[in-house]
Amino acid sequence: MPPRQIHNCDVVGEIGSGGMAVIFKAVQNSLNRPVAIKELKSDFSNDPQVVARFIREATALAALQHENIVHIYDFCKEDDTFRMIMEFVEGIDLFDLLEKVQRIPPDVAMVMALAICSALEYAHYRGIIHRDIKPSNIIVSRKGEVKLMDFGIARDENLGDLTRPGTSLGTPAYMSPEQIMGVKIDSRSDQFSFGIVLYQMLTGRKPFTEGSGKSIMHKILNTEFHHPRRINPNIPRRLEKIILRCMAKEPKDRYDSTGDLRREIETYLSQTVEITYPARLLAYLFHKDLVTRDEAETFVSANILSDRQIARADDNLPPPLSLKTIGFVQATLGIAVFLWLLIVNMVMGNSPIAAANTNPGGPPGALKVVAWPWAEIYIDGAHVDTTPVARSFSLTPGVHEVTLENPHFRTVTKRVLIESARPQKLKVTLKRKQP
Repeated sequence: MPPRQIHNCDVVGEIGSGGMAVIFKAVQNSLNRPVAIKELKSDFSNDPQVVARFIREATALAALQHENIVHIYDFCKEDDTFRMIMEFVEGIDLFDLLEKVQRIPPDVAMVMALAICSALEYAHYRGIIHRDIKPSNIIVSRKGEVKLMDFGIARDENLGDLTRPGTSLGTPAYMSPEQIMGVKIDSRSDQFSFGIVLYQMLTGRKPFTEGSGKSIMHKILNTEFHHPRRINPNIPRRLEKIILRCMAKEPKDRYDSTGDLRREIETYLSQTVEITYPARLLAYLFHKDLVTRDEAETFVSANILSDRQIARADDNLPPPLSLKTIGFVQATLGIAVFLWLLIVNMVMGNSPIAAANTNPGGPPGALKVVAWPWAEIYIDGAHVDTTPVARSFSLTPGVHEVTLENPHFRTVTKRVLIESARPQKLKVTLKRKQP
């Protein structure tokens, strides 16, 4: 049976279905290329407002020719059926990616964020607000590209608004406070949704979820969320600040423009990612088994794919210690030990033993102490051990005072002359105290 044809395209199969439209994969015969066909469901073909939105989406996409926005090739109406012929992007959407990996390393997340932000900046400059930024509307291609899609509820400031005042459109978990309230919004509303997506990429969870008897919308409007670093301490503080500013409840506290936000992300990436951004993203997809080595090596050199440091980062592991880092740690520990010994020497400098040890006279001698029955040994006023003791005490040449104490016997104090490099023995029998 020959494949179904739509507008000179052979339909391969259905690849997705939403509330109002179905997406098919097809092959455009005239150019022999894969395409996606978005078809409005027949249930809505007679609804003027839904049809108007579908046409508005096609018009908006036609005006947005950007590398990070899915392109539209054609729009057609056949037998009361409305269809868009669009670019087919083979890859995985961010929703499915997060389901697989839970959270994304900061540098990879910011590579994706830069692409999304660039697409939004381009759209905002042309007066188009997306209003539905969420992971399922962001697709990561097998070539290392990131594209924003589904402008179905976008608002074009150059055209009349199809949404009645007081009505909110969007996905509740990603809506801005002003979007929830149904008031007029501007590009800063997309910033809030973008901040939620970035939060989810870096922490593996959404900032607002159902629970505690309160809806997500109520929480977005009235409650605070856990700061990202509280959930994942490995998130750089600079990125946390970007998220917190995007997700400020008041639009005036967010970035003045999406361009300002994009420039801050670019500054961060320029200092952290040394290879091309698509290469970094493809290396991540390869390490997560989402592309094959052959696919990745079409665009990325083999040594990047085999880089151990990148692979560790993609597994959310800290980088291995370099020789430079190890040397730095050893030097720091050496300095710390030196300072500790210096402090100890300064503190002990005034003790009798220390004073005796500073006396000149050549190599030290040794003193072995034997006391019966047992005794606490003090040399030059400092307690050194308790008999019986097998070791000898190393002492500088000169006279040293040795005191032996036992609570049941008389204390004995002896002055001993220590000669250089000679071992000596002090043997004492303690006498009981008189009753």
